[in-house]
Amino acid sequence: MATTAFADGHSKENPIFSPLLSQSMKGDVEKFLAAQKKLSTGRQFDAKTVQLMGLAASVGMKCEYCILAHTAFAKKVGATEEEIKYLVLIGSNVAFGSTMLYGHSYYIEALKKMLGM
Repeated sequence: MATTAFADGHSKENPIFSPLLSQSMKGDVEKFLAAQKKLSTGRQFDAKTVQLMGLAASVGMKCEYCILAHTAFAKKVGATEEEIKYLVLIGSNVAFGSTMLYGHSYYIEALKKMLGM
């Protein structure tokens, strides 16, 4: 999604991923990458919220590339340093919980029961 911010509207190629693609899949993957733009056009959420959600997911995945990109894009659409700091805390909190439960092979059915599911 973040790479859609680099699109100039004229090229079908993605400046980040296109050079990395095998020729046999290039057309199909580029169509997928182009379709990602719809995710950040404010259909359900405004652009800032979309980028902040992307940043939160990036923090949870510990993807330095995505963190760099989504931070830059979030700032570009109006996110403040304070919002980004808060969001990183949220993302890291989710990652902590996931790591603790996964690392201890916590029984998911027990968690569902605790959550009333």
